[in-house]
Amino acid sequence: MTETQIATVEVPFEALVKELGAKRAIKFLSEIRRKYGDSVVELRRATENLTIEQIEKEIRLLKKEEKV
Repeated sequence: MTETQIATVEVPFEALVKELGAKRAIKFLSEIRRKYGDSVVELRRATENLTIEQIEKEIRLLKKEEKV
């Protein structure tokens, strides 16, 4: 059985840039802020139960829709 990892908001910006590129990382963060607000507390609450798999799925969807 695979252990599910819970996502946190402490992902360094550099990691996003490495995976998405600078332009897409900025668009991704903008989308998160627009969707969940600019508050770290609000973002933590909104994402505290998301798994890495769910975040990856959302990123793939946004890429497919060319939103990031």
